[in-house]
Amino acid sequence: MYTLNISGHHVQSGEEVQELVKERMDRLTRINDQITSIKVILNTEKHDIHELIVEASVHIPGHDLFATVRTDKQLKPAVDLLVGKLEKQLVKYKTKHTGRQHQINAQDLESSVEREEQAEFNELVEREVL
Repeated sequence: MYTLNISGHHVQSGEEVQELVKERMDRLTRINDQITSIKVILNTEKHDIHELIVEASVHIPGHDLFATVRTDKQLKPAVDLLVGKLEKQLVKYKTKHTGRQHQINAQDLESSVEREEQAEFNELVEREVL
């Protein structure tokens, strides 16, 4: 389980907003269940009140992910875009770190063609042709 921290700068973050963000962020745990904390910041620039900035940082043991989205005062599309960016980062992280497993007695497997070519090469080396 993870902790979710939602804060708003120049934006009211009421119950509806918090429920929406929590619902969308729960989708991230389907990709990686090792998420320990998510921090979401909702912000509007003082000089441009028609632009909404949504930022999120996701902490996984050993790694932090960060994404930001700027949209026109529409929260749902902004959060969806943000979650999409974070999902891509999580998938990339997961493929890099869980794809390979090292085994103690792992051996390289040679095909029969590779063995024949190696035998021919060894024979040429013995005859001092190469």
